[in-house]
Amino acid sequence: MAGNDNGYKLIFSQPDMVKDLLLGFVNQDWVKDVDFSSLTPVPTERITGKLSCRYNDIVWKVRLHESELYLCIMLEFQSTPDQFMPLRIMTYMGLLYQHLQETRQLLPGGLLPPVLPIVLYNGKRKWRHPIDIHDLVAHYCEDLSRFSPRLPFLLISERDYTEETLSSPRMKETKNLVSALFRLENADSDHRIYDVLSELLTWLELPGQQPLSQAMAAWYNRVFRDIKKGAQRMPEFEDLTEVQSMLHITVKEWRRKAHREGLAEGRAEGRAEGRAEGKIEGKIEGKIEGKIEGKIEGKIETMHQVALAMIRKDEPIEKISTYTGLSKEAIESLIE
Repeated sequence: MAGNDNGYKLIFSQPDMVKDLLLGFVNQDWVKDVDFSSLTPVPTERITGKLSCRYNDIVWKVRLHESELYLCIMLEFQSTPDQFMPLRIMTYMGLLYQHLQETRQLLPGGLLPPVLPIVLYNGKRKWRHPIDIHDLVAHYCEDLSRFSPRLPFLLISERDYTEETLSSPRMKETKNLVSALFRLENADSDHRIYDVLSELLTWLELPGQQPLSQAMAAWYNRVFRDIKKGAQRMPEFEDLTEVQSMLHITVKEWRRKAHREGLAEGRAEGRAEGRAEGKIEGKIEGKIEGKIEGKIEGKIETMHQVALAMIRKDEPIEKISTYTGLSKEAIESLIE
């Protein structure tokens, strides 16, 4: 997942993404006490040393409430379930704590700061592996088991969040960018890609969002276009705000294609099933209207297609007008 990891690292190197991740997806009371203005990235090169190539990590430091307590948030990105992820987390946290001790980044009394290890999982398969190193260690007897390490991590699995949850009023009111990211990855149609991107663009028009817009564009170019067929038809761009006009043009073509496919599908089903006069037109209309319901753009063009299909069946102009809503003059111009 090297390419995906790098794309994710670019996005979650932006403080607003970390903020929205905590506020939207970490359902714990202490989150409300976080001073998000204090979010500070922690350089990880010195933490992992030679192991840095093994870890796609991001560490953030943040202050809780008005105290001097620091919470280190560690992010790992994963596209396939990993049985030994708890071991990776334990190893990394040991290196992180060692780094904090050696650089004297300790709390009063010489205490180490708390660390929240997060694994962000965007794979399709359900995560069925342990999330605590304790569950990876064989337990021979209770006397030995009590010495086994215990270190759970917080698993955030995209597949566990429904479209209804990700697009809930709370997510939209707070303009949660992480929910938009998850919705993009879960988008199952070209139209949904367009809808989510359009919404995301309005959120990124807020002041100070240029770096995040560029990071999202880099993720889109490196990761998203490779995994979504609809997105592959879009050009690369350097900033999400550049894509607004291009999206409108592209989606029009998507919708025209959907109308054409719906018309063809209606004809095929009508021929296969229809014996009674007018069944073909009913199938056509049902397929077309199912494709364009709620879509204003392309509606006139689609009604023309329905009208032409009915004209070829020698349907009366009055019936065509009733089905399509087109005027008699418009229908007669199609006949000519």
